[in-house]
Amino acid sequence: MSNPNPVHSSTNLFRRLSWQTSVSISIRIADGEPGAGVGADKYFIQAPRYTYLPLLIPEIRENLVELALDDKQLEETDEKGWWFEEEEDEDQEPGGFAGQGACRWHWPIDLLSIHSYISRPRPLPLPSSSSTEPKQLKLILHLSKPPIDRLLMPNNIETCKTQWLNQIKEADFVRWRNTNKVTGLRKTELDNGWDGIVQDDYDAYLRMASRILPLPIAPAVGSNMTSPNPSRPPSTDPSGSNAKAESAYSTRAIPIKIYLPDNAPVIQEVVPPIGSDGKPTTLLSVLRQHLHLLFPSRSSDPYSLAFPIAQGILIPEQSEVAWLAACMCGADGWLRIGICLRAP
Repeated sequence: MSNPNPVHSSTNLFRRLSWQTSVSISIRIADGEPGAGVGADKYFIQAPRYTYLPLLIPEIRENLVELALDDKQLEETDEKGWWFEEEEDEDQEPGGFAGQGACRWHWPIDLLSIHSYISRPRPLPLPSSSSTEPKQLKLILHLSKPPIDRLLMPNNIETCKTQWLNQIKEADFVRWRNTNKVTGLRKTELDNGWDGIVQDDYDAYLRMASRILPLPIAPAVGSNMTSPNPSRPPSTDPSGSNAKAESAYSTRAIPIKIYLPDNAPVIQEVVPPIGSDGKPTTLLSVLRQHLHLLFPSRSSDPYSLAFPIAQGILIPEQSEVAWLAACMCGADGWLRIGICLRAP
């Protein structure tokens, strides 16, 4: 019996660890809505980062709305009219930025958490800290009058699935300049990916993800990785399979989105995994290129003004974006980086 491939094993370990992270959420019914202020108008949930708010509604209905509303009020409420917004923290110190307001239905919980965290300056997390996250993501549940212009998408699971699939395809296009890997999947494989999200089943999700996410196989020393059409590395499968393992370092670009405070536009640039010097592209080099005022190259402390977070943790300055994209991307294939200003 052959030994497990160390590249596959270590990649699977980090992907599983990312999958298992969660966000603590407190949800209360908005003032003025039926059931508000009755003593059973708040609910706490530990939500997976990769999931979406529409997938949480059945649990929220059962454990919050059905307890807070009487039978007549419950009969009159319609889930299609529900919507969430982030609650402003009255205890926070002044100096914060505009909050995210109404929460987008098609955003994963991780993205909602990123926007919440970077909404005000914070001290640099200690290296020993396992997480940068605040204690809770505080949401307010409204039972009527959804702001359609801000939500952009309707409140239903099928819309979330469609948007998730679109993001999967877009990430694949960024990597290879085509979507052949995604469009080449069978319907059952795509369904496995979505069912994994719905059912919190990493193994089901992996049956799809392993077909489209490249491995963080580092380029060989002295190899020429600066070619506009980099070659893919030889198979690392110990079983001797003829199939070639695709490397994140051999993609044309990294699917990465960088989020800034105050609802600033998302930064989505072409980021090659290997720089012009033939060395792997680090996150710090990306930040210094596109956010040079926040990450000045001459500073002895690269995070003196701001710092990056992903999956709820501080990202070390020399982290290679190819590795991050292979091991810490979201369930839609995108590496999401939040930029938080550093508090004095």
